[in-house]
Amino acid sequence: MQPQDVAPRPAPSSASSADPVVDVEQAEAALVEHYPRLARLAYLVLPPGLGRGRRVLTAHALAQRALPRNRTTTPVIPAQSTGRAVDPGYALVRLRVVRTALEAGLPLRRRAWPRRSQLPPLLPQVRGLKLFPRSGGADELALDQRLAALSGPGRAAYALRGLERLSEDGVRQVLRAAGVFDADAALREADGVPGQYGLLDSPEFDPCSLQARPTDLLRRRQHTRAA
Repeated sequence: MQPQDVAPRPAPSSASSADPVVDVEQAEAALVEHYPRLARLAYLVLPPGLGRGRRVLTAHALAQRALPRNRTTTPVIPAQSTGRAVDPGYALVRLRVVRTALEAGLPLRRRAWPRRSQLPPLLPQVRGLKLFPRSGGADELALDQRLAALSGPGRAAYALRGLERLSEDGVRQVLRAAGVFDADAALREADGVPGQYGLLDSPEFDPCSLQARPTDLLRRRQHTRAA
Protein backbone atom coordinates (compact mmCIF):
# COMPACT_ATOMS: atom_id res chain seq x y z
CA MET A 1 0.00 0.00 0.00
CA GLN A 2 1.33 3.41 -0.93
CA PRO A 3 1.69 6.08 1.78
CA GLN A 4 -0.76 8.34 -0.05
CA ASP A 5 -3.50 5.68 -0.01
CA VAL A 6 -4.53 6.53 3.55
CA ALA A 7 -4.98 10.06 4.79
CA PRO A 8 -4.19 11.27 8.31
CA ARG A 9 -6.95 10.78 10.85
CA PRO A 10 -9.53 13.56 10.70
CA ALA A 11 -9.63 15.99 13.58
CA PRO A 12 -12.47 15.47 16.06
CA SER A 13 -13.91 18.86 15.14
CA SER A 14 -14.56 17.61 11.60
CA ALA A 15 -17.43 15.39 12.77
CA SER A 16 -20.86 16.43 11.59
CA SER A 17 -23.43 17.52 14.16
CA ALA A 18 -25.82 15.05 12.53
CA ASP A 19 -23.57 12.09 13.31
CA PRO A 20 -24.91 9.86 16.12
CA VAL A 21 -23.17 10.00 19.49
CA VAL A 22 -21.95 6.66 20.83
CA ASP A 23 -21.33 6.01 24.52
CA VAL A 24 -18.42 3.83 25.59
CA GLU A 25 -20.87 1.29 27.01
CA GLN A 26 -22.70 1.06 23.69
CA ALA A 27 -19.44 0.57 21.82
CA GLU A 28 -18.31 -2.06 24.33
CA ALA A 29 -21.55 -4.01 23.93
CA ALA A 30 -21.12 -4.00 20.15
CA LEU A 31 -17.48 -5.04 20.44
CA VAL A 32 -18.26 -7.97 22.73
CA GLU A 33 -21.21 -9.14 20.63
CA HIS A 34 -19.44 -8.91 17.27
CA TYR A 35 -15.85 -9.58 18.34
CA PRO A 36 -15.26 -12.60 16.03
CA ARG A 37 -16.59 -10.66 13.06
CA LEU A 38 -14.43 -7.62 13.81
CA ALA A 39 -11.32 -9.77 14.22
CA ARG A 40 -12.08 -11.47 10.90
CA LEU A 41 -12.51 -8.08 9.23
CA ALA A 42 -9.16 -6.91 10.59
CA TYR A 43 -7.49 -10.13 9.44
CA LEU A 44 -8.81 -9.65 5.91
CA VAL A 45 -7.63 -6.04 5.67
CA LEU A 46 -4.19 -6.52 7.24
CA PRO A 47 -1.26 -6.95 4.83
CA PRO A 48 -0.49 -10.63 4.15
CA GLY A 49 3.21 -9.80 4.32
CA LEU A 50 2.94 -9.84 8.11
CA GLY A 51 2.68 -13.62 8.02
CA ARG A 52 -0.30 -15.58 9.25
CA GLY A 53 0.82 -15.76 12.88
CA ARG A 54 1.45 -12.06 13.37
CA ARG A 55 -1.63 -11.27 11.31
CA VAL A 56 -3.76 -13.29 13.75
CA LEU A 57 -2.36 -11.55 16.83
CA THR A 58 -2.55 -8.12 15.21
CA ALA A 59 -6.18 -8.70 14.17
CA HIS A 60 -7.08 -9.45 17.79
CA ALA A 61 -5.07 -6.47 19.04
CA LEU A 62 -6.82 -4.08 16.64
CA ALA A 63 -10.26 -5.44 17.51
CA GLN A 64 -9.56 -5.07 21.23
CA ARG A 65 -8.23 -1.53 20.80
CA ALA A 66 -11.29 -0.45 18.83
CA LEU A 67 -13.08 0.53 22.03
CA PRO A 68 -13.06 4.35 22.37
CA ARG A 69 -11.97 5.94 25.62
CA ASN A 70 -14.68 8.55 25.63
CA ARG A 71 -18.10 9.27 24.25
CA THR A 72 -17.69 9.99 20.56
CA THR A 73 -19.51 10.37 17.26
CA THR A 74 -19.52 8.05 14.28
CA PRO A 75 -20.39 8.79 10.65
CA VAL A 76 -23.84 7.74 9.50
CA ILE A 77 -23.41 4.64 7.32
CA PRO A 78 -26.23 3.54 5.00
CA ALA A 79 -28.06 0.32 5.79
CA GLN A 80 -26.64 -2.97 4.60
CA SER A 81 -27.61 -4.19 1.16
CA THR A 82 -30.04 -6.53 2.95
CA GLY A 83 -31.83 -3.47 4.30
CA ARG A 84 -30.80 -4.08 7.91
CA ALA A 85 -29.77 -0.91 9.74
CA VAL A 86 -26.33 -0.75 11.33
CA ASP A 87 -26.06 -0.14 15.07
CA PRO A 88 -24.06 3.08 15.66
CA GLY A 89 -21.93 1.34 18.30
CA TYR A 90 -20.96 -1.37 15.85
CA ALA A 91 -20.41 1.16 13.06
CA LEU A 92 -17.95 3.00 15.31
CA VAL A 93 -15.84 0.01 16.34
CA ARG A 94 -15.89 -1.34 12.78
CA LEU A 95 -14.60 1.97 11.47
CA ARG A 96 -11.81 1.99 14.05
CA VAL A 97 -10.83 -1.56 13.12
CA VAL A 98 -10.70 -0.73 9.41
CA ARG A 99 -8.73 2.47 10.00
CA THR A 100 -6.07 0.84 12.17
CA ALA A 101 -5.80 -2.21 9.89
CA LEU A 102 -5.10 0.14 6.99
CA GLU A 103 -2.54 2.03 9.06
CA ALA A 104 -0.79 -1.25 9.86
CA GLY A 105 -0.06 -1.65 6.16
CA LEU A 106 1.64 1.71 5.79
CA PRO A 107 5.43 1.61 5.32
CA LEU A 108 7.53 2.85 8.21
CA ARG A 109 9.12 6.24 7.62
CA ARG A 110 12.62 7.01 8.77
CA ARG A 111 11.84 10.44 10.22
CA ALA A 112 8.41 9.72 11.67
CA TRP A 113 7.34 7.85 14.77
CA PRO A 114 5.52 4.64 13.81
CA ARG A 115 1.86 4.42 14.61
CA ARG A 116 0.86 1.91 17.23
CA SER A 117 -0.86 -0.30 14.67
CA GLN A 118 2.38 -0.54 12.67
CA LEU A 119 4.25 -2.18 15.55
CA PRO A 120 4.00 -5.79 16.73
CA PRO A 121 1.10 -5.99 19.21
CA LEU A 122 1.94 -5.80 22.89
CA LEU A 123 -1.17 -7.84 23.67
CA PRO A 124 -2.15 -10.53 23.03
CA GLN A 125 1.20 -12.33 23.18
CA VAL A 126 1.94 -16.01 22.59
CA ARG A 127 5.28 -17.67 23.33
CA GLY A 128 6.43 -21.06 22.16
CA LEU A 129 3.53 -21.55 19.75
CA LYS A 130 2.59 -20.54 16.24
CA LEU A 131 -1.09 -19.77 15.82
CA PHE A 132 -2.76 -19.61 12.44
CA PRO A 133 -6.24 -20.14 10.98
CA ARG A 134 -7.34 -23.55 9.81
CA SER A 135 -6.65 -24.20 6.16
CA GLY A 136 -9.51 -23.99 3.70
CA GLY A 137 -9.81 -25.53 0.28
CA ALA A 138 -8.39 -24.60 -3.09
CA ASP A 139 -11.00 -21.86 -3.60
CA GLU A 140 -10.11 -20.17 -0.32
CA LEU A 141 -6.40 -20.36 -1.10
CA ALA A 142 -6.95 -18.82 -4.52
CA LEU A 143 -9.04 -16.01 -3.02
CA ASP A 144 -6.40 -15.35 -0.37
CA GLN A 145 -3.76 -15.02 -3.09
CA ARG A 146 -5.94 -12.61 -5.08
CA LEU A 147 -6.60 -10.48 -2.01
CA ALA A 148 -2.89 -10.44 -1.21
CA ALA A 149 -2.28 -8.77 -4.58
CA LEU A 150 -4.60 -5.87 -3.69
CA SER A 151 -3.71 -2.73 -1.80
CA GLY A 152 -4.99 -2.27 1.74
CA PRO A 153 -7.93 -0.09 0.62
CA GLY A 154 -8.75 -2.66 -2.08
CA ARG A 155 -8.87 -5.47 0.48
CA ALA A 156 -10.95 -3.30 2.78
CA ALA A 157 -13.41 -2.55 -0.02
CA TYR A 158 -13.75 -6.25 -0.82
CA ALA A 159 -14.23 -7.20 2.84
CA LEU A 160 -16.76 -4.45 3.53
CA ARG A 161 -18.69 -5.40 0.43
CA GLY A 162 -18.57 -9.15 1.01
CA LEU A 163 -18.29 -9.71 4.76
CA GLU A 164 -20.27 -6.67 5.91
CA ARG A 165 -22.77 -6.71 3.03
CA LEU A 166 -22.51 -2.95 2.60
CA SER A 167 -23.75 -1.18 -0.49
CA GLU A 168 -21.33 0.65 -2.76
CA ASP A 169 -22.18 3.93 -1.05
CA GLY A 170 -21.72 2.34 2.37
CA VAL A 171 -18.30 0.95 1.44
CA ARG A 172 -17.29 4.31 0.02
CA GLN A 173 -18.32 6.15 3.18
CA VAL A 174 -16.51 3.75 5.51
CA LEU A 175 -13.33 3.96 3.44
CA ARG A 176 -13.41 7.74 3.37
CA ALA A 177 -14.07 7.91 7.10
CA ALA A 178 -11.13 5.54 7.60
CA GLY A 179 -8.87 7.97 5.75
CA VAL A 180 -8.72 6.46 2.26
CA PHE A 181 -8.04 9.21 -0.28
CA ASP A 182 -9.56 7.52 -3.32
CA ALA A 183 -12.37 5.20 -2.25
CA ASP A 184 -13.59 4.84 -5.83
CA ALA A 185 -10.19 3.49 -6.89
CA ALA A 186 -10.34 0.98 -4.03
CA LEU A 187 -13.76 -0.18 -5.20
CA ARG A 188 -12.53 -0.56 -8.77
CA GLU A 189 -9.56 -2.55 -7.50
CA ALA A 190 -11.88 -4.84 -5.53
CA ASP A 191 -13.94 -5.37 -8.69
CA GLY A 192 -10.96 -7.22 -10.14
CA VAL A 193 -11.44 -10.06 -7.64
CA PRO A 194 -14.35 -12.47 -8.25
CA GLY A 195 -17.21 -11.88 -5.84
CA GLN A 196 -16.85 -15.13 -3.92
CA TYR A 197 -18.09 -13.49 -0.77
CA GLY A 198 -19.33 -16.69 0.82
CA LEU A 199 -15.71 -17.83 1.12
CA LEU A 200 -14.99 -14.98 3.53
CA ASP A 201 -16.88 -16.95 6.18
CA SER A 202 -14.42 -19.84 5.77
CA PRO A 203 -12.09 -20.90 8.61
CA GLU A 204 -9.25 -19.84 6.28
CA PHE A 205 -10.00 -16.23 7.23
CA ASP A 206 -11.06 -16.78 10.85
CA PRO A 207 -8.48 -15.63 13.42
CA CYS A 208 -10.69 -16.99 16.21
CA SER A 209 -10.60 -20.63 15.04
CA LEU A 210 -6.93 -21.50 15.17
CA GLN A 211 -4.40 -24.26 14.88
CA ALA A 212 -1.35 -24.33 17.13
CA ARG A 213 2.10 -25.62 16.28
CA PRO A 214 5.38 -25.34 18.19
CA THR A 215 7.99 -22.84 17.16
CA ASP A 216 11.48 -23.92 16.15
CA LEU A 217 12.15 -26.62 18.76
CA LEU A 218 15.77 -27.20 17.72
CA ARG A 219 16.70 -23.54 18.02
CA ARG A 220 14.88 -23.30 21.34
CA ARG A 221 16.84 -26.29 22.67
CA GLN A 222 20.12 -24.73 21.56
CA HIS A 223 19.26 -21.48 23.35
CA THR A 224 18.37 -23.43 26.50
CA ARG A 225 21.71 -25.24 26.47
CA ALA A 226 23.60 -21.99 25.91
CA ALA A 227 21.87 -20.44 28.91
